[in-house]
Amino acid sequence: MSEVLKNYFSHSTVIGFFIILIAGLCFILFNSLLFDHIYWFFIPIVLAPFYEWYVHKYQLHAKLTKKEGWYRRYQIVLHHGHHRDPDNIKLQFAPWRYLIYIYGQTYLFYSLIMWSFAAAVVPITGHVLYHLWYEWMHLAHHSKSYKPKTAIGKKLRDSHMSHHFHNENYNWGISNMMGDYFFRTLKNNKSIEKSPTTKSIAGYTD
Repeated sequence: MSEVLKNYFSHSTVIGFFIILIAGLCFILFNSLLFDHIYWFFIPIVLAPFYEWYVHKYQLHAKLTKKEGWYRRYQIVLHHGHHRDPDNIKLQFAPWRYLIYIYGQTYLFYSLIMWSFAAAVVPITGHVLYHLWYEWMHLAHHSKSYKPKTAIGKKLRDSHMSHHFHNENYNWGISNMMGDYFFRTLKNNKSIEKSPTTKSIAGYTD
């Protein structure tokens, strides 16, 4: 546990997101008008399991571009490299460039549908809280010194290890299994064939 805590709280994205979380919560608490939108804080948390499933399957596992350049390097750092070397802790966290890109888009999206930059802070803060939970769970899955305390935790870790070492086309959930349950992609190793491409996903061969 101590190793996981040290690696988690020493990572720049985790530190940065905790600062953003505290700033967002303070902004909400000191702006009473935002309390009318407080239910928006929980909407991203409720929907996140399905969003997580979608992003993992269709974005992180997207076909690797053959053209050399920044976008290919970006794809490798974002996820393809993580499958090649699952034990590399530098590749176990989402990179800043991705977080800035995706959260910038998400914040603008909420600003448009809520028609307020201030009100959009409420749902984006919910997103940040969920992301911190996601990063913790993903790090714990890959930390050999960490032992899950519950049966659900063990099953979740086993499914993620199956995704990495048995067949990368199933078990897309990281922080929960709701998306996999709903879309019927939660599988044990006995029910699916072993894939030869778990470490070379979506065309990553070098």
